[in-house]
Amino acid sequence: MTRIRAALKGSIDRRTRIDTAFWLLGLVVVIVFLRWTVTPGGSSRLADFLAWVQGQGAVGENLSDYMPSRIETAERMLEVAGVGPDDVFLDIGSGDGRLVVLAARAGAEAIGIDRQELLVERARDNAAMAGVADRARFVHADALDVPSIVERADVVAVFLTIAGLSVVGPYLAEVLHPGTIVVSNTFAVPGWRPESVTMVEVDRRWGRTPVYRYRVPEAFAGDAGD
Repeated sequence: MTRIRAALKGSIDRRTRIDTAFWLLGLVVVIVFLRWTVTPGGSSRLADFLAWVQGQGAVGENLSDYMPSRIETAERMLEVAGVGPDDVFLDIGSGDGRLVVLAARAGAEAIGIDRQELLVERARDNAAMAGVADRARFVHADALDVPSIVERADVVAVFLTIAGLSVVGPYLAEVLHPGTIVVSNTFAVPGWRPESVTMVEVDRRWGRTPVYRYRVPEAFAGDAGD
């Protein structure tokens, strides 16, 4: 009987220690998340996080789940691309429209394409609030289905997964006119050679993000392995 009691006590003690460890781990996660959202810039991080959560499971066969570009990265993408008043700017997977709004503010004719109708509506509202609705247009469509829009672009911005870029890359190579600039956030377009890679310093938590700049057709002409 003594052995049984000792065994039961040992089992209960182990379970208590495990429960305590999980409770402490959960507490640490909550503290880290709260610090993340209340530090400078935390409100934008929280908004991005919530937007990402909202986008999950709602994209069907889209090229990439919705995760907005950090505003610092979005601004640098336009700077790297040299977007100006004479350009037609296109954001494939435009989400809440932040890059399109920034391009419109720079004077460009700015177009965003997204398969999520709710995001297209949000982007239109954001453009109206920013006062650039007359220069920013958002299309609810799959970019692969609207080559007549894509082929007009002088600058194309993408923030897609590698799998999505593997699909979009050959399509853009076929549709875009010579001299078009393509900028990609975080991921390189498979098989393409960048003109430049710019590292964007966001902050200590997010680290550095690469922005790849490509020029058509030099990016994919010849053997990408040269």
